[in-house]
Amino acid sequence: MRNLKIILALFIVFIFASGKVHAQFLMDMVDTTKTEGKGLFGVYKKFDHLKIGGYIQPQFQIASDKGIKNFEGGDFGSQVSNRFMLRRSRVKIEYVHFTQNKGPGIQIVFQFDANERSFTVRDVWGRIFENKFQLFSFTTGMFARPFGYEINYSSSDRESPERGRMSQMLMKSERDLGAMISFDPRRKLGVLNQVKIDIGLFNGQGINAAGDFDNYKDLIARISSKPILISKNITCSFGASALQGGLLQNTKFRYYTGTQNGIKTTLVDSSATNLFGKSPRKYFGADAH
Repeated sequence: MRNLKIILALFIVFIFASGKVHAQFLMDMVDTTKTEGKGLFGVYKKFDHLKIGGYIQPQFQIASDKGIKNFEGGDFGSQVSNRFMLRRSRVKIEYVHFTQNKGPGIQIVFQFDANERSFTVRDVWGRIFENKFQLFSFTTGMFARPFGYEINYSSSDRESPERGRMSQMLMKSERDLGAMISFDPRRKLGVLNQVKIDIGLFNGQGINAAGDFDNYKDLIARISSKPILISKNITCSFGASALQGGLLQNTKFRYYTGTQNGIKTTLVDSSATNLFGKSPRKYFGADAH
């Protein structure tokens, strides 16, 4: 019976979780004068930094014709020109362990997307904070690539439900498997407190591929400033990003941009030596907002 009461109380906590829920409100339910209350208080202390969040984006779409192609959200059925759907339905679980008098030590994040089409894992990553100098952190797992501003901007915060077409094409699904080191000072260092640097190494295929199919990796780096106060109601920040990588060339045909008869056009190289070579990817970006 004691275990049943504890499980029931914890279940109530999860049911009423909305947005980001801190375990603090559990204390309103706990009577620490009783044995069950003391047990729950121990659970509260252990999971004090557990946060559960989520959001949904339902939508209704009308197309000009049945069965049209749709870049994001899936194509329409062959006999369908209007539909209700869940564009996103996310649940995020985050746990941060704080070391005594030293700030955060470890952060673990899980995020899932469940809709009428599939159940997809979006984020599974862990981060270790360096607390001797309070300058660096190390992240590994499945997480958003550190390229540009929009890629890492949450869908729940954006003014529009979709990212720009450039982001959707070049960084499909935004996430990838890899490891990253970040410079983000957590102590006073003057102007350096306004700077954040991320450098990561990633598989390159994103999370849509069943697994890594080549030995090539993407090196991605980004340097950005934290918001700078311009006036009472205006802030400004900026950043620059670069990606150097490539994918396996599984055909002998390599397409590139060149000049033919004085006209810039797309050319093709069909040399047999292209097969199983490296198809390079080089992206550069800058942003200000």
